[in-house]
Amino acid sequence: MGKLDVAHFLGIYTIRKGMQEEGVTNPSDEVKQFTRDFVDTLSKMPLDEEIKIMNHSFLDSKGNIIAELPFKK
Repeated sequence: MGKLDVAHFLGIYTIRKGMQEEGVTNPSDEVKQFTRDFVDTLSKMPLDEEIKIMNHSFLDSKGNIIAELPFKK
């Protein structure tokens, strides 16, 4: 697998966002909002910045939380 960076996740979540907008997939409103917000946040970051996933959260290279998955406990 390649490096997990902004470009990697932006590509994946842009496709997911498009599928949700077209009605191909229909997740909860909470997931749709997460997808929109995540794509917006990623689009403002350097494409080569590494992203890590930890405890349902996406972290930037400095360990700051970028986004948290909507997760029901």
